[in-house]
Amino acid sequence: MAVNTLAKRIHFKQNIPISKFRLWCGFSIGLLLSFSIYQFFVLGRDLLRLLTFSDHFNYLDFSENELLFYNLFYAFLALIIGQSFFLKIIFDTSKKFGEKRIQFKRKKIVHNQNIWIWFFLLWIFRFATMYSFLNMVGFGQKVNYAPVFYEYFSFYEEYLYLFVLIVLVLFLQSWQGLGLTIRNYFKYLMGSFLLISVLAFGFSQINLVDFESYFKEKHSQNPYIKGNIHLPKVRFTESLSLKHKEKEIFITKDLKIIYNNKVLDSVSLIKNLKDEYYYDNSSTFNPFVQLNVDENISMKNLNKILRIINRNSNYQVAFAAYPKEIKLKEAIYQEHSVGLFENNSFKLNYENLITLHLTNENEILLNNNPISCNEIANTIAKKIAENENYLISIELPEKPLFFHYMQLLSYSREGYLKACQIIGREKGVDDFTIAYFPNQILYFYMVEAKQLELISKIDFNNLPLPILEFEDEEIYE
Repeated sequence: MAVNTLAKRIHFKQNIPISKFRLWCGFSIGLLLSFSIYQFFVLGRDLLRLLTFSDHFNYLDFSENELLFYNLFYAFLALIIGQSFFLKIIFDTSKKFGEKRIQFKRKKIVHNQNIWIWFFLLWIFRFATMYSFLNMVGFGQKVNYAPVFYEYFSFYEEYLYLFVLIVLVLFLQSWQGLGLTIRNYFKYLMGSFLLISVLAFGFSQINLVDFESYFKEKHSQNPYIKGNIHLPKVRFTESLSLKHKEKEIFITKDLKIIYNNKVLDSVSLIKNLKDEYYYDNSSTFNPFVQLNVDENISMKNLNKILRIINRNSNYQVAFAAYPKEIKLKEAIYQEHSVGLFENNSFKLNYENLITLHLTNENEILLNNNPISCNEIANTIAKKIAENENYLISIELPEKPLFFHYMQLLSYSREGYLKACQIIGREKGVDDFTIAYFPNQILYFYMVEAKQLELISKIDFNNLPLPILEFEDEEIYE
């Protein structure tokens, strides 16, 4: 008898009466609340993405799979919160039932759900606020050195399983109190998870506001997309500092010159080049113009544009490019440009001539000898270090394209910068100067073979003297 009484006292799981009215009322309220929270999450995400649009109309872009993944995650979170309110409503009843143990179990379930809801809301608020703030640090800044985290990692690609575990842990946590108080616990648990999964997939297909169409329409104004510009991919690139870039010009394959989203003719280009720019005399950097040139444009046509720039401005020219091995999205390289600076210096009196020849068969010769691509830069660096009185001569194939020129420019710049490291360390130059001011150690001298051939035929010692013609002066008494 005593054993039966003890068993009755420690028996927790027993049927708890639930009102049908509260059951369906709680289900309706929980479903409506879940959908509202889901839409709040989605709208908050897309409004945050709206702030990421840059001057090039790039933004935080998601693939279809990424969108579905995030929508499902938000839907599961919203439905788990809605389930907690559903459980609160059906178990938080008046004391019309006389059994005190049943009332205790009801209050225990409601209390657990209250604690869990506020704990979760605090946790998600802290995380979302921190991540949003860190990304918003650089929004809307043209000269932006702030870390924009979404550009360098993806939750979908790197932390997918973590988000799945978050959903599972939060779901099981919401059922922790129920597992100690109700019968057929696993049947209700599995039924609840199946219902939430179906509803989550349904929620993920509903968009009250079609942000994606707006994003794609605005992104189509990207000059690389609008002008169908494909930058060349080269082995070696340099960072093109935004702080000292005065102008950014796009040149399409059909020779359209685009500046500030406007197509320019040669006269308009000269006028824009002659605009005064701010230049700090204390700065050791020279302002430059960044050219984003389609890789298939012919060098003959490009040289015409370069002559206009060189004759009508003092800008240093830099060509944007992509690294040969792209590790990040192309949009990131468009916003944080890399590429190559062009040669602005030419040496007449040289002793060490280094020739680079790209044949029509796409084979590279160094001083008329075939060489592995991996050894070109190191060989050029050694030759420059042996004799600093050098000149690099590049020879392009017949009908050269911009891509061909960038290949040889890339090898030449890489070899030159490695030579600056060797010479700089021998002279005791600090690493900062070697990295950021190599021209203080050695100038970069490079010229096309055709130009070198023309210049070599000029006899500079016997140039005809210019004849000065004066108008007759009128004498006034």
